[in-house]
Amino acid sequence: MRYLLFTLLTCSINLFSTDKPNIIIILTDDLGWGDVSYHGGFIPTPNIDQLAEDGIELNRFYANPVCSPTRASLLTGLHIFNHGVVRPFMNPAAEQTGMPPELKIMPEYFKEAGYQTALSGKWHLGMAKEEFWPTNRGFDTSYGHMSGGIGYFDHTASGRLDWHRNAKPLREDGYSTELIASEAIDIINEKDNDRPLFLYIAFNAPHTPIEAPLKNIEAFSHIEDKRDQLYAANISSLDSEIGRILKAIEKKGILDETIIIFFSDNGPVFDTSAIARVIGPNLLNAKGSPGNLSGSKGSALEGGIRVPAVIWWKGVLENSKSNQFIFVQDLLPTLLSASGTKLAEKDNFDGKDKWNNLINNKIISPKNAFVGARIQADERALFNNEWKLYSSKPQLFSVSPTYKLFNIIEDPFEKNDLSKSEPKILEEMKKVLTSLPERDVVGDMNPAHAYLYGDDRQGGTELGSPWLDGNYEFNNPPSLIATILISIWILIQAFKYYLIAFVILIFIIFYFVKKLK
Repeated sequence: MRYLLFTLLTCSINLFSTDKPNIIIILTDDLGWGDVSYHGGFIPTPNIDQLAEDGIELNRFYANPVCSPTRASLLTGLHIFNHGVVRPFMNPAAEQTGMPPELKIMPEYFKEAGYQTALSGKWHLGMAKEEFWPTNRGFDTSYGHMSGGIGYFDHTASGRLDWHRNAKPLREDGYSTELIASEAIDIINEKDNDRPLFLYIAFNAPHTPIEAPLKNIEAFSHIEDKRDQLYAANISSLDSEIGRILKAIEKKGILDETIIIFFSDNGPVFDTSAIARVIGPNLLNAKGSPGNLSGSKGSALEGGIRVPAVIWWKGVLENSKSNQFIFVQDLLPTLLSASGTKLAEKDNFDGKDKWNNLINNKIISPKNAFVGARIQADERALFNNEWKLYSSKPQLFSVSPTYKLFNIIEDPFEKNDLSKSEPKILEEMKKVLTSLPERDVVGDMNPAHAYLYGDDRQGGTELGSPWLDGNYEFNNPPSLIATILISIWILIQAFKYYLIAFVILIFIIFYFVKKLK
């Protein structure tokens, strides 16, 4: 019955462009597997829980381990080494790169298919040049911020205002989560009735700096740990605003003709590396939860890439839970298929069209599906049938990658590394993982450059004019000698307690050896 309904819908979509479904993507930032109450989290998220109940809970949805790579994969349908966005972009005074303009992205496809297109929220795919801006990449309108993280109330990043409407700096009061939702609701309410709507809502919550309205903080006054209290307040506000958006869709009378997708761009800030905590201490001052999954943001272990996700089309996709593996790069071909949008022969994606799988509830095993990122470490995960090959290689050291092999169906918490007991599968998957052609438009993270000029601080005193005014000087990476010295200093700070313990141990040994003489 469901398949028959899908067939009829597809036929009508192909015949009449105005019958194409609206598509609304709700993306959260650093929301962990255990940060939603429907996964057992301690923070109540009733609106997100209801969305998961009404729609299809995507139990096996995978993003990249960090933000910009996930956003690029979402919009291009490509994995990181084909779109080249292998790590988050820093502010434009630190680097001048962005998602390659020659890549056709999601709003451009939908705009060509007759859609009204809009972005409310976080971009984080380049702002140093106009060619990177969302209004030059297929969005009719764009509102929010361009960088990775901002102060929720002052809307600043790295000492400058980062808030805009259609690439024009904008000063306005308000909490960013509420402002992003209000803009989205205005777009829904003012939707062109003669065109379907593609709306990309990208919240910065719960990215650092963790801030929340006083009313939300007071609602969690029973939580003794102040960081837990603030984090809960932040997510509670996010949940409330998502609820407002869902109500606006229903009130507008377009719920039956709208596909809603909800997911997080990566896992939570939870268990981060010592080096990362030195380079970006404020970026990592959060307390998210990966639930029982291993790893967190930045890692290709499950806690960093398996994220809460839902797809809902009332009357078509609803009231169930799917174990279909879906990767972030699958969304573009899947949504194009759902909308009946035809592709040209040159349109090739790494992602797979999973629309029929969702409609028929038929599980198709992944075939060499890949997610990853390259920050302090080169983190990769390759999925093939029930197998997951995990690879990690530190960027600061010239060492071979560490590999672990998991039967991710039977062992979702990655307790049993089967790399030694399954050598044939290990070698076959290693060959695939290491033979991927690597396009890189952003370059490896230079720890010294990031330490000096990166985006450690969001919110706080403004030190210059708005970023989009362009009144800033570009900071070149430090010289090789300076990079080495700063990197050594970073390592000393990162491992200072181990260093102190080592010095004390040497002193004790020296003392007793001398005394024995």
